[in-house]
Amino acid sequence: MKVVCIILLFGIAAETSSTAKTRGETGSQGNLPLKFPQFITKPKELALRLLKLCNEHKEKHSKSARNGQTSDTAINDGKVDFKNCTFLCKHGQHVNVTLNLPDKTPCGPSGQTCADKSKCVGYIPGC
Repeated sequence: MKVVCIILLFGIAAETSSTAKTRGETGSQGNLPLKFPQFITKPKELALRLLKLCNEHKEKHSKSARNGQTSDTAINDGKVDFKNCTFLCKHGQHVNVTLNLPDKTPCGPSGQTCADKSKCVGYIPGC
């Protein structure tokens, strides 16, 4: 009986750990090695939010209908500028657009956000 209980506890712990990874919670990036500074506590969540903004921009500014084709938008985590609160959005192979980060996006280690860009510090050397 003790063996069954121990196995059950390990199974529950493994499932809880797996659920936390898919939600993009702090301390776990799953298999996504994102290149965001440490003050971004939920990097996967930020990346998904930026990708959503990129898709919305593409839909709003698209010149032709895609007839249900899948989206080919992308963001580059290395091209997110936390100092200027911008990021690079790619539509297809040849269209790159610079978009603004959402106002609530952290842009410094002391609680700065993109709502006041003058206080943003971006990456901190050596951290």
